[in-house]
Amino acid sequence: MVSLPVPPPPAETPMGDHFLFEPAAINPADSAFSVVTSQHHTRYGYRGNGCFQDGNRNGYSPMPDSGESRRPGRDPSSWNVDDVVWFIRDADPQALGPHAEAFRKHEIDGGALLLLKSETMMKYLGLKLGPALKLCFHIDRLKQNRL
Repeated sequence: MVSLPVPPPPAETPMGDHFLFEPAAINPADSAFSVVTSQHHTRYGYRGNGCFQDGNRNGYSPMPDSGESRRPGRDPSSWNVDDVVWFIRDADPQALGPHAEAFRKHEIDGGALLLLKSETMMKYLGLKLGPALKLCFHIDRLKQNRL
């Protein structure tokens, strides 16, 4: 019988614990990803460029070059359309910024934002799958921080 070498255990990553999330802390029924299912589970959440820099875990990082310096209030359900547009642009300026005006055109306020699913964003707002999934991630982070 031939014995195969056993690979060493995975090394600890230098990323730190702020990239981890507790799967039990996420209610799948409350997720904007609920129309997207996967058989693969991971310990790491998605992290887009510029997201959660400097330990900022609430999903906001003010854009230094933005003319809008006003950050929306903590409770997204009370946001108006302008707050949502600010959030979309701030969450991921490159991937989501170009879509911000569609949220204004469709009068998406904070309450509506929290109800959006990726399928709805693609069908009615014209987002492609990638930006829709990225925005779903940011919406889920908003929901987690409200609890």
